[in-house]
Amino acid sequence: MATWRPDLPAGPIGESWELADHQRGMSIVAEGVLAGQPLRALVAKSGAALVGTAFRGAEFPLMVKLIDATARLSVQVHPDEELARRLGVGTSGKTECWVILDDGGALYQGTRPGVGRVEFERALAEHHVATTLNRFEGRRGDVFFLPARTVHAVGEGCLLYEVQQTSDVTFRVYDWDRMGLDGKPRQLHVAESMATIDFSRSGFGPHASGSWRAMASPACEERVLVDCPHFTLREQRMQGHLEQPTRSACAVVTCLDGHGTLSTSEGQATLVPMQTVLVPADAGSWRFDGTSVRLLVATPKL
Repeated sequence: MATWRPDLPAGPIGESWELADHQRGMSIVAEGVLAGQPLRALVAKSGAALVGTAFRGAEFPLMVKLIDATARLSVQVHPDEELARRLGVGTSGKTECWVILDDGGALYQGTRPGVGRVEFERALAEHHVATTLNRFEGRRGDVFFLPARTVHAVGEGCLLYEVQQTSDVTFRVYDWDRMGLDGKPRQLHVAESMATIDFSRSGFGPHASGSWRAMASPACEERVLVDCPHFTLREQRMQGHLEQPTRSACAVVTCLDGHGTLSTSEGQATLVPMQTVLVPADAGSWRFDGTSVRLLVATPKL
């Protein structure tokens, strides 16, 4: 993480919230006439113009993170919208996806065949939850799609990009029997987790992304990594320049490799690896000029 973030605060840092409209972490406009304003203020003032013509919400619908796990993260699960309301933890669910940025580490996604609630609870009581989960090696370029209610964990040594619905509701069901930074066990949410985990799910592992297709500019191509009810995530590779068409929603653009300049009719921003910018919906078409560039472009479904 320190390779990309020279301004990290002291202490262990495992996540960088690249774009967030949340009380626990708020994005701030970096430069220009709106510099210093929080993303929430922009959403309140210019919701449809910023997010998209169909936007009727109160907060920006997506969060983008970089996660650098030097230790195993907890085994956890997130509710969908219906469960979040029923359990009184908010109105938004948390469907997410991961793009693995480098080889290394392991990821846990969903329960193994034959593991239901009874088997999982027994493993929880006997402290061997890992044996009930599907384990996958972290390989650069792999994509994992995690609909809400999928039990999961990020293992030690994983480096990944994450896009998700705006929510920080996490039910921690198991924490590997370790102590927190204060020397005490971290809080678990076993009852909420058991009410949330969907044990009927299957089809885990790296997500089958779409095929690469040529784009309007030479030496440029893209593929759809995930297209779900909450967001679409595209990967783009390019040399030279690429004109991006106008879409009905904003674009959250993260540079993974290379460097270049993203331009709209109103201005431009320089992008380097692991930097993220938000292109407002009413910016219309936009252009990227760069060398050996790889981008991730997330757009919300409204």
